[in-house]
Amino acid sequence: MNAFRFGVNLNSATGHREWTEKCRAAEALGYDVLTVPDHLGVQAPFPALVAAASVTERIRVAPFVLNSAFWNPVLLAREVMTTDRLTDRRLDVGLGTGYVRAEFEKAGVDWGTAKSRVNRLEATVVELTRLLDNPRELGDTQPPFRPPVVIGGNGDRVLRLAARHADIVAFTGAALKPGARRGTLELLDAAAVAERVGCFERAAGERAARVERNILVQAVVVTSHRREAAEALSRRMPHLTAERAADAPTVLIGSVKEITSQLLERRDRFGFSYISVHESAMRDFGPVVEALAGR
Repeated sequence: MNAFRFGVNLNSATGHREWTEKCRAAEALGYDVLTVPDHLGVQAPFPALVAAASVTERIRVAPFVLNSAFWNPVLLAREVMTTDRLTDRRLDVGLGTGYVRAEFEKAGVDWGTAKSRVNRLEATVVELTRLLDNPRELGDTQPPFRPPVVIGGNGDRVLRLAARHADIVAFTGAALKPGARRGTLELLDAAAVAERVGCFERAAGERAARVERNILVQAVVVTSHRREAAEALSRRMPHLTAERAADAPTVLIGSVKEITSQLLERRDRFGFSYISVHESAMRDFGPVVEALAGR
Protein backbone atom coordinates (compact mmCIF):
# COMPACT_ATOMS: atom_id res chain seq x y z
CA MET A 1 0.00 0.00 0.00
CA ASN A 2 1.36 3.40 -1.02
CA ALA A 3 1.93 6.12 1.55
CA PHE A 4 -0.24 9.19 1.15
CA ARG A 5 0.76 12.02 -1.14
CA PHE A 6 -1.16 15.26 -1.47
CA GLY A 7 -1.51 17.64 -4.38
CA VAL A 8 -3.06 21.08 -4.79
CA ASN A 9 -4.39 22.37 -8.10
CA LEU A 10 -3.57 26.09 -8.31
CA ASN A 11 -5.39 28.72 -10.33
CA SER A 12 -3.88 31.60 -12.26
CA ALA A 13 -2.04 34.42 -10.52
CA THR A 14 -1.99 38.10 -11.43
CA GLY A 15 1.80 38.18 -11.48
CA HIS A 16 5.07 36.70 -10.28
CA ARG A 17 4.74 37.82 -6.67
CA GLU A 18 1.28 36.32 -6.17
CA TRP A 19 2.31 33.09 -7.90
CA THR A 20 5.41 32.84 -5.75
CA GLU A 21 3.36 33.30 -2.56
CA LYS A 22 0.90 30.57 -3.60
CA CYS A 23 3.61 28.09 -4.49
CA ARG A 24 5.59 28.65 -1.29
CA ALA A 25 2.41 28.41 0.76
CA ALA A 26 1.59 25.03 -0.80
CA GLU A 27 5.05 23.73 0.02
CA ALA A 28 4.95 25.12 3.57
CA LEU A 29 1.61 23.41 4.19
CA GLY A 30 3.21 20.06 3.33
CA TYR A 31 1.75 19.37 -0.10
CA ASP A 32 3.80 16.98 -2.20
CA VAL A 33 2.66 18.05 -5.66
CA LEU A 34 1.71 21.43 -7.12
CA THR A 35 -0.45 21.12 -10.22
CA VAL A 36 -1.96 23.47 -12.79
CA PRO A 37 -4.87 22.85 -15.19
CA ASP A 38 -4.73 23.06 -18.98
CA HIS A 39 -7.70 25.28 -19.85
CA LEU A 40 -8.15 28.42 -21.86
CA GLY A 41 -8.50 31.47 -19.66
CA VAL A 42 -5.85 30.37 -17.16
CA GLN A 43 -2.07 30.43 -17.27
CA ALA A 44 -0.16 28.25 -19.72
CA PRO A 45 0.95 25.16 -17.81
CA PHE A 46 4.67 24.78 -18.55
CA PRO A 47 5.83 28.35 -17.82
CA ALA A 48 3.80 28.26 -14.61
CA LEU A 49 5.43 25.00 -13.52
CA VAL A 50 8.95 26.25 -14.23
CA ALA A 51 8.20 29.39 -12.22
CA ALA A 52 6.77 27.29 -9.37
CA ALA A 53 9.84 25.08 -9.18
CA SER A 54 12.15 28.09 -9.22
CA VAL A 55 10.69 29.45 -5.96
CA THR A 56 10.27 26.13 -4.10
CA GLU A 57 12.67 23.42 -2.98
CA ARG A 58 11.08 19.98 -2.82
CA ILE A 59 7.49 20.04 -4.12
CA ARG A 60 6.86 18.23 -7.41
CA VAL A 61 5.03 19.99 -10.24
CA ALA A 62 2.64 18.71 -12.89
CA PRO A 63 0.04 19.73 -15.45
CA PHE A 64 -3.24 18.26 -14.23
CA VAL A 65 -3.92 17.26 -16.89
CA LEU A 66 -2.91 18.36 -20.38
CA ASN A 67 -5.61 18.38 -23.04
CA SER A 68 -3.88 16.12 -25.57
CA ALA A 69 -5.84 17.73 -28.41
CA PHE A 70 -3.95 20.98 -27.83
CA TRP A 71 -0.48 19.44 -28.14
CA ASN A 72 1.58 18.15 -31.04
CA PRO A 73 3.45 15.15 -29.56
CA VAL A 74 6.83 16.17 -31.00
CA LEU A 75 6.62 19.72 -29.69
CA LEU A 76 5.18 18.42 -26.43
CA ALA A 77 8.22 16.18 -25.99
CA ARG A 78 10.44 19.26 -26.29
CA GLU A 79 8.33 21.10 -23.68
CA VAL A 80 8.46 18.14 -21.31
CA MET A 81 12.22 17.62 -21.62
CA THR A 82 12.93 21.31 -21.11
CA THR A 83 10.54 21.67 -18.18
CA ASP A 84 11.83 18.51 -16.54
CA ARG A 85 15.39 19.84 -16.62
CA LEU A 86 14.47 23.35 -15.48
CA THR A 87 12.54 21.93 -12.53
CA ASP A 88 15.43 19.65 -11.46
CA ARG A 89 13.53 16.47 -12.35
CA ARG A 90 10.50 17.41 -10.28
CA LEU A 91 8.02 17.10 -13.16
CA ASP A 92 5.14 14.66 -13.56
CA VAL A 93 3.38 14.68 -16.95
CA GLY A 94 -0.42 14.54 -16.77
CA LEU A 95 -2.42 13.75 -19.92
CA GLY A 96 -6.13 13.50 -20.71
CA THR A 97 -8.59 13.83 -23.57
CA GLY A 98 -9.96 17.27 -22.73
CA TYR A 99 -13.65 17.61 -21.93
CA VAL A 100 -14.73 21.23 -22.47
CA ARG A 101 -16.24 21.43 -25.95
CA ALA A 102 -16.33 25.24 -25.94
CA GLU A 103 -12.55 25.31 -25.53
CA PHE A 104 -12.04 23.03 -28.53
CA GLU A 105 -14.22 25.34 -30.60
CA LYS A 106 -12.42 28.47 -29.40
CA ALA A 107 -9.02 26.93 -30.22
CA GLY A 108 -10.19 25.74 -33.63
CA VAL A 109 -9.61 22.11 -32.68
CA ASP A 110 -12.02 19.43 -33.88
CA TRP A 111 -14.20 18.18 -31.02
CA GLY A 112 -14.81 14.93 -32.84
CA THR A 113 -16.23 12.01 -30.91
CA ALA A 114 -15.39 10.34 -27.63
CA LYS A 115 -13.64 7.65 -29.68
CA SER A 116 -11.53 10.12 -31.67
CA ARG A 117 -10.54 12.04 -28.52
CA VAL A 118 -9.29 8.86 -26.85
CA ASN A 119 -7.53 7.86 -30.07
CA ARG A 120 -5.72 11.20 -29.99
CA LEU A 121 -4.79 10.74 -26.34
CA GLU A 122 -3.42 7.26 -26.99
CA ALA A 123 -1.38 8.43 -29.97
CA THR A 124 0.03 11.30 -27.88
CA VAL A 125 0.97 9.04 -24.97
CA VAL A 126 2.65 6.47 -27.21
CA GLU A 127 4.61 9.00 -29.28
CA LEU A 128 5.55 11.20 -26.32
CA THR A 129 6.97 8.32 -24.29
CA ARG A 130 8.80 6.98 -27.34
CA LEU A 131 10.46 10.35 -27.95
CA LEU A 132 11.36 10.79 -24.27
CA ASP A 133 13.11 7.42 -24.46
CA ASN A 134 14.85 8.45 -27.70
CA PRO A 135 15.67 12.17 -27.40
CA ARG A 136 18.30 12.01 -30.15
CA GLU A 137 15.46 11.79 -32.66
CA LEU A 138 14.77 15.42 -31.77
CA GLY A 139 18.44 16.36 -31.92
CA ASP A 140 18.73 16.36 -28.13
CA THR A 141 22.04 14.95 -26.92
CA GLN A 142 21.17 14.59 -23.22
CA PRO A 143 20.64 11.09 -21.77
CA PRO A 144 17.01 9.96 -21.96
CA PHE A 145 14.85 10.49 -18.91
CA ARG A 146 11.13 9.88 -18.68
CA PRO A 147 9.17 11.73 -15.97
CA PRO A 148 6.29 9.88 -14.33
CA VAL A 149 3.24 9.78 -16.62
CA VAL A 150 -0.21 10.53 -15.22
CA ILE A 151 -3.26 9.56 -17.27
CA GLY A 152 -6.57 10.98 -16.11
CA GLY A 153 -10.12 10.09 -17.04
CA ASN A 154 -13.18 8.03 -16.35
CA GLY A 155 -14.13 5.99 -19.44
CA ASP A 156 -13.25 2.38 -20.14
CA ARG A 157 -10.73 3.09 -22.91
CA VAL A 158 -8.89 5.78 -20.96
CA LEU A 159 -8.63 3.51 -17.93
CA ARG A 160 -7.34 0.68 -20.11
CA LEU A 161 -4.80 3.09 -21.58
CA ALA A 162 -3.71 4.06 -18.07
CA ALA A 163 -3.47 0.39 -17.17
CA ARG A 164 -0.90 -0.09 -19.95
CA HIS A 165 1.08 3.15 -19.84
CA ALA A 166 0.56 5.23 -16.67
CA ASP A 167 2.74 5.48 -13.61
CA ILE A 168 -0.19 7.27 -11.95
CA VAL A 169 -3.86 6.90 -12.84
CA ALA A 170 -6.04 9.89 -11.97
CA PHE A 171 -9.66 8.91 -11.50
CA THR A 172 -12.02 11.73 -12.43
CA GLY A 173 -14.75 10.64 -10.03
CA ALA A 174 -17.26 12.50 -12.19
CA ALA A 175 -19.05 12.14 -15.50
CA LEU A 176 -19.65 14.77 -18.16
CA LYS A 177 -23.24 15.86 -18.54
CA PRO A 178 -24.45 14.95 -22.05
CA GLY A 179 -24.20 17.90 -24.43
CA ALA A 180 -22.39 20.11 -21.91
CA ARG A 181 -20.30 22.49 -24.03
CA ARG A 182 -18.79 24.08 -20.93
CA GLY A 183 -17.66 20.78 -19.44
CA THR A 184 -20.18 20.51 -16.62
CA LEU A 185 -19.48 17.44 -14.52
CA GLU A 186 -21.68 15.41 -12.20
CA LEU A 187 -19.99 13.71 -9.26
CA LEU A 188 -20.18 9.92 -9.10
CA ASP A 189 -21.21 8.15 -5.93
CA ALA A 190 -18.99 5.59 -4.19
CA ALA A 191 -20.52 2.61 -5.96
CA ALA A 192 -19.92 4.13 -9.39
CA VAL A 193 -16.31 5.01 -8.51
CA ALA A 194 -15.75 1.48 -7.20
CA GLU A 195 -16.93 0.14 -10.55
CA ARG A 196 -14.46 2.41 -12.36
CA VAL A 197 -11.63 1.27 -10.10
CA GLY A 198 -12.61 -2.32 -10.86
CA CYS A 199 -12.45 -1.59 -14.59
CA PHE A 200 -8.90 -0.30 -14.20
CA GLU A 201 -7.81 -3.22 -12.03
CA ARG A 202 -9.13 -5.79 -14.48
CA ALA A 203 -7.30 -4.11 -17.34
CA ALA A 204 -4.04 -3.67 -15.40
CA GLY A 205 -3.87 -7.15 -13.94
CA GLU A 206 -0.74 -7.66 -11.85
CA ARG A 207 0.44 -4.17 -12.87
CA ALA A 208 -2.45 -2.57 -10.92
CA ALA A 209 -0.55 -2.69 -7.64
CA ARG A 210 2.36 -0.73 -9.13
CA VAL A 211 0.30 2.17 -10.48
CA GLU A 212 -0.33 4.97 -7.99
CA ARG A 213 -4.00 6.02 -7.76
CA ASN A 214 -5.08 9.65 -7.62
CA ILE A 215 -8.45 11.25 -6.96
CA LEU A 216 -9.21 14.95 -7.34
CA VAL A 217 -11.49 16.01 -4.47
CA GLN A 218 -14.03 18.55 -5.66
CA ALA A 219 -15.42 19.64 -2.29
CA VAL A 220 -13.69 19.91 1.10
CA VAL A 221 -15.84 21.09 4.01
CA VAL A 222 -14.10 21.13 7.40
CA THR A 223 -16.92 21.30 9.92
CA SER A 224 -18.26 19.82 13.14
CA HIS A 225 -21.72 19.62 11.52
CA ARG A 226 -21.20 16.91 8.95
CA ARG A 227 -24.84 16.04 8.32
CA GLU A 228 -25.92 19.64 7.76
CA ALA A 229 -23.01 20.21 5.36
CA ALA A 230 -23.87 17.05 3.44
CA GLU A 231 -27.48 18.16 3.10
CA ALA A 232 -26.38 21.56 1.80
CA LEU A 233 -24.11 19.88 -0.73
CA SER A 234 -26.91 17.56 -1.84
CA ARG A 235 -29.14 20.54 -2.60
CA ARG A 236 -26.48 21.68 -5.09
CA MET A 237 -26.22 18.16 -6.53
CA PRO A 238 -29.79 16.84 -6.62
CA HIS A 239 -28.73 13.58 -8.31
CA LEU A 240 -27.14 12.57 -4.99
CA THR A 241 -28.80 12.17 -1.60
CA ALA A 242 -27.04 13.74 1.37
CA GLU A 243 -25.74 10.33 2.43
CA ARG A 244 -24.41 9.49 -1.04
CA ALA A 245 -22.89 12.97 -1.42
CA ALA A 246 -21.03 12.64 1.90
CA ASP A 247 -19.72 9.20 0.86
CA ALA A 248 -18.63 10.26 -2.64
CA PRO A 249 -14.85 9.84 -3.06
CA THR A 250 -14.62 13.37 -4.50
CA VAL A 251 -16.15 14.88 -1.35
CA LEU A 252 -14.63 15.29 2.11
CA ILE A 253 -16.88 16.56 4.90
CA GLY A 254 -16.33 16.64 8.66
CA SER A 255 -13.75 17.49 11.27
CA VAL A 256 -10.07 17.01 10.52
CA LYS A 257 -10.22 13.72 12.42
CA GLU A 258 -13.28 12.56 10.47
CA ILE A 259 -11.74 13.51 7.12
CA THR A 260 -8.54 11.73 8.07
CA SER A 261 -10.56 8.60 8.81
CA GLN A 262 -12.43 8.94 5.50
CA LEU A 263 -9.18 9.05 3.55
CA LEU A 264 -7.76 6.03 5.37
CA GLU A 265 -10.95 4.09 4.63
CA ARG A 266 -10.95 5.14 0.97
CA ARG A 267 -7.34 4.13 0.55
CA ASP A 268 -8.26 0.67 1.83
CA ARG A 269 -11.40 0.52 -0.34
CA PHE A 270 -10.26 2.13 -3.61
CA GLY A 271 -6.49 2.35 -3.35
CA PHE A 272 -6.48 6.17 -3.44
CA SER A 273 -3.22 7.27 -1.86
CA TYR A 274 -2.55 10.41 -3.92
CA ILE A 275 -5.19 12.98 -3.00
CA SER A 276 -5.56 16.29 -4.83
CA VAL A 277 -7.63 19.30 -3.82
CA HIS A 278 -8.40 22.63 -5.45
CA GLU A 279 -6.68 25.83 -4.39
CA SER A 280 -9.84 27.02 -2.63
CA ALA A 281 -9.39 24.17 -0.11
CA MET A 282 -5.60 24.40 0.21
CA ARG A 283 -5.45 25.98 3.68
CA ASP A 284 -8.48 24.23 5.21
CA PHE A 285 -7.10 20.88 4.07
CA GLY A 286 -3.61 21.64 5.41
CA PRO A 287 -4.20 20.06 8.85
CA VAL A 288 -5.28 16.83 7.13
CA VAL A 289 -2.07 16.83 5.10
CA GLU A 290 -0.12 17.25 8.34
CA ALA A 291 -2.07 14.50 10.11
CA LEU A 292 -1.46 11.93 7.35
CA ALA A 293 2.11 12.87 6.39
CA GLY A 294 4.23 9.75 6.04
CA ARG A 295 1.34 7.34 6.66
